[in-house]
Amino acid sequence: MSAHRKTLPQTLPEQLNARAARAGWPSTCDDRLVFDNARLQDLTRIWHAVRGGQALPRRGDFTARTLVRHLCDIAFVERVPGTPRRYRFGFYGSNLARYTGDGTGKFLDAMVPAQFIEPWCAAYDTVLEAGAPLRFVSHFRAFDLDYMTAESLIAPLCDAQGEASGLLASAVYTPRVA
Repeated sequence: MSAHRKTLPQTLPEQLNARAARAGWPSTCDDRLVFDNARLQDLTRIWHAVRGGQALPRRGDFTARTLVRHLCDIAFVERVPGTPRRYRFGFYGSNLARYTGDGTGKFLDAMVPAQFIEPWCAAYDTVLEAGAPLRFVSHFRAFDLDYMTAESLIAPLCDAQGEASGLLASAVYTPRVA
């Protein structure tokens, strides 16, 4: 065996997971898109179908008819131009609002306590940089949900110029088993 072992570069999810471990963020990310929840698997299929031959779909490519089974469980998130680390919710489904309050039209930093902003932005940034949907499993500490686990799909969307600038997100909350 060679004394100079080749080190493979980390994938973006691996980089985020390493950062999360160093910072103590209770979240993991992967790109395998194997979900425990069938709704998230279905939404992933819809994202791929809507994308078609494009690199990324646009928010406007998704219709209420296409998303009818998921409207209460999704959020559309946009990165605010000129401020790369600020995000705003354009639409926020009622099932998500049950757990975190209605986020429609709100900025992430107005909804999430300051100590939890960095992991949320890091997740959103990673999805936009990857240019592909990612799966997250998080043990919540914000919103008085410290007893919940969320399995999430976060998928990138592009603007009119084809740049990754928005997200389609969905989360399924379950009580955490001790």
